[in-house]
Amino acid sequence: MSIRIGLIGEPNVGKSTFFSAATENEAEINNFPFTTIKPNLGMTYFVVKCPEVEISGKCNPREGYCENGNRHIPVQIIDVPGLIEGASEGKGMGNEFLDNIRDVDSILLLFDASAGDIATVRKSIEMVKSELLKWISQRIYSDWDHFSRKSEASGERRDIALKRKLSLFGISEHQISEMMEKDFFPAKLSIWTREDADKLALSIIKYAKPLLLVGNKSDLVSPNTLSEMKNALGDSYFVSAEYELALKRARKSGLVSTTLNDFAILGGNEKQKEVLAKIRDWFNTPGIIRIHDLLQKVVRDYLHYIIVYPVYDESKWTDKSGNVLPDAFVMPYGSTSLDLAYKIHTDIGEGFIRAVNARTRMVLGKDYILKDGDVIKIISKK
Repeated sequence: MSIRIGLIGEPNVGKSTFFSAATENEAEINNFPFTTIKPNLGMTYFVVKCPEVEISGKCNPREGYCENGNRHIPVQIIDVPGLIEGASEGKGMGNEFLDNIRDVDSILLLFDASAGDIATVRKSIEMVKSELLKWISQRIYSDWDHFSRKSEASGERRDIALKRKLSLFGISEHQISEMMEKDFFPAKLSIWTREDADKLALSIIKYAKPLLLVGNKSDLVSPNTLSEMKNALGDSYFVSAEYELALKRARKSGLVSTTLNDFAILGGNEKQKEVLAKIRDWFNTPGIIRIHDLLQKVVRDYLHYIIVYPVYDESKWTDKSGNVLPDAFVMPYGSTSLDLAYKIHTDIGEGFIRAVNARTRMVLGKDYILKDGDVIKIISKK
């Protein structure tokens, strides 16, 4: 299953343009509110060095693709229609819209960096964030009395009970334990209040589904203003979806050739070349981040995911059919070889005997902590 990233924000902040620039799909784009009235779903990729460069065979990815030794791992983007004040109560179909991102891995809150002064921008961000938190909290606290009494009567551990309660958000027991450890919560669920549910909602967007602030339309803002805004907002990132989409279309038209970090202008009339040169210069502005770099940051720095390659034949790095490195599994940092076995198949996990590091041929136990880029063979009874 691919990584899933939700895209939220007020109407008319450029989410559809961001979605179109970031993914293989293009959404309808107009300069008026509520252009998007249902979620857009699209696929993009984050890039890692493929282990194929260490062997003679060319890899055969089951998902994504590999180009010049760079493995492109799928990431699904869900562009939610614009949220307005009262969205958590259902205004503007807000409940329905937010329901589409309940099980995403991370959330990008897009705002218009050119909307006005810092106070105006902050107000926009806080409105959307507030509606998101209210929506999460409402779902946590729904039927809480019955849930907490039943859980305590059965003697169920708090973290196990919360995993069941938060199942609609796709939150793991490990993530729940992390939140309970980092933010204080009552040990007895029956004494939780709505304020505790609000606090848990905030923990969810800090730890389980990290929320990033992303300023769009940054090409319309002076570098000094961007710097001031970044200092005022704290952890935030600034992009130009308009420029990214223009570059994407230029590449499709053969006007530019691109690498991961740059592009060369190949053709076009003088006006087109001038615009493309302006875009290239702007991408080098301090404080600006490219969309693909932003996605890398989400996966690596916020979600702390690693990539592991399970194989059947540890000498040839193939599956049973002879496909080279067909799978690239996204795993949370700290995952074990037993976790990998269960991810391959429940039966493989239940029958786990040992694992083998395909690079070193070293035998590994079930508690071996996987490293990014590991190529692993699982030996199982089943």
